[in-house]
Parts: sequence; C-alpha cells; structure tokens
Amino acid sequence: MHRVRADDLSRLPELLQSARDLAAREPAGLAERPVVRLDDAPEREDLPAEGVGAGGALERFAERWAPGFSGSAGPRYLGFVTGGTTPAALAGDWLTSTYDQNVINAVRASSAVR
Repeated sequence: MHRVRADDLSRLPELLQSARDLAAREPAGLAERPVVRLDDAPEREDLPAEGVGAGGALERFAERWAPGFSGSAGPRYLGFVTGGTTPAALAGDWLTSTYDQNVINAVRASSAVR
C-alpha cells in the first residue's frame, strides 16, 4: 500500500494547478515538436529511497520525460490515428481518476447503480 504525503493532500489544489499548467502549455509547442522521436530515452536512474511527493514527481516528469515525447497530439501525426485528447475527454479523465470507482452492474452495492 502506498502512503500519500500529508503535504500533498493539503497542497492538492496547487498541485492540480501545476499539472493543469503543464498540460495547457503542451499544445502550444506541438508545431516545434517532432512527430517521431528517434533519440534515446533518458538514462536509467535508481528510484530514491524516499518519495519526493506529487510536486517533486510532477517537476521530474516535466524535466525528464515530457521533453522527449513526440508531437503525436497534433494534426501532423497520421500513425495509429490516436489523435489528441479533447478538453472534455481530459476533464473526464481527471474526474475518473479522482473518483476512482469500481462500478459493478450486477451488484446493488455499486456507487452508480441504485
């Protein structure tokens, strides 16, 4: 079982705003980002002995991984026809992750089936 850092819970609105800001900047840079990345992934690193919290993880993602992603969310990408997300789909994905429900139709104990 994972533990949530206490300061992550108290800073949740700020952390979500940081994630939102990072996500909102992404489409603005699509024209400069290659559709296909042929360079190597960053070198492997050992995980830290202690967690860095949500803010540290978000910063690490922005510095280490986001710059290496391809520009596949733009209209220039015709590969797998995955396309980019829409604002409604992104918001729905956030809510899906937030509520984290396991809805079961056959059982009346489920959250949504009443």
